[in-house]
Amino acid sequence: MPSRGCLYTNTNPSGANSAVTNGDFSTSSYAHRDKLYLIQFYDSQFFGSYPSNGYDFLDNWVSNVTAPLSKDDWGMYINYADNRLNRTTAGQTYYGKSLSRLQNLKAVYDPAEVFYYPQSVQPIAA
Repeated sequence: MPSRGCLYTNTNPSGANSAVTNGDFSTSSYAHRDKLYLIQFYDSQFFGSYPSNGYDFLDNWVSNVTAPLSKDDWGMYINYADNRLNRTTAGQTYYGKSLSRLQNLKAVYDPAEVFYYPQSVQPIAA
């Protein structure tokens, strides 16, 4: 039985009747609704410790796929969080153009950051 596995999935959430791609994108925290397809990369270690070069492999894999894309044409989804991203990069990558609206909402509803975690949306200072 292998101790490590990699998975690549390609999903097409769009279509004429898709709730994902229809609607007002400016009211959603999901910044990638306008994309034709979504790609997910998985690299898992089933037994033992994750290899020291594991992230090198995964980062190279992702960069080879995303290199020809403009910054607006790719991002990440918070449900597949990368714990190596700092708060600023995470916000930009996960929320894109929705980030400033989410920061304003956070400033109104959670200014003391009761719901803080290292990659949470940072409220805009009043």
